Amino acid sequence: KGETLPEGYIRIPYHFVFDVKFDGRRKAHLVTGGHRTPDVSQKEVYSGIVSVDTIRVAFVLAELNNLGVMAADISIAFLNGRTREKVYIKAGPEFGEFAGKTLLIDGSVYGLKSSAARFHEHLAFRLRQLGFVPCRADYDLRMRPQGDHYEYIATYVDDLLVFSRDPS
Repeated sequence: KGETLPEGYIRIPYHFVFDVKFDGRRKAHLVTGGHRTPDVSQKEVYSGIVSVDTIRVAFVLAELNNLGVMAADISIAFLNGRTREKVYIKAGPEFGEFAGKTLLIDGSVYGLKSSAARFHEHLAFRLRQLGFVPCRADYDLRMRPQGDHYEYIATYVDDLLVFSRDPS
């Protein structure tokens, strides 16, 4: 209806997935039809994950250095990445006053091929800002010096294992 799209954008389908968490909270995910986007290189879709062997070594290091261990999940991970795919959706009635509008997808969303990789880039950048550098043996184990020991963070897409004297 007279809307002009930037060059190269393609329309993709979407749907919502609704869920009730174990504690009664409700959540909804916008899931896009990324299978309808052009193929991209493996580098564009790859999200690094720490190896099981690296996790075993990290637990040994934690024991030897009196480090605590805490697991964490980044609940809205994909909202922090930016997509490189040029896609848009036509908003349905669930978008209220925006129904019928053309919406460009800028952030990473479930279903896009590159969303996990974009979040991996974002997380790596933020961990570098906090002083964590990748371990040469496994880039998804990051470490930073803390005087007489190191702290470690192992990443598995949007899940973390933190090894520290104060992991919280």
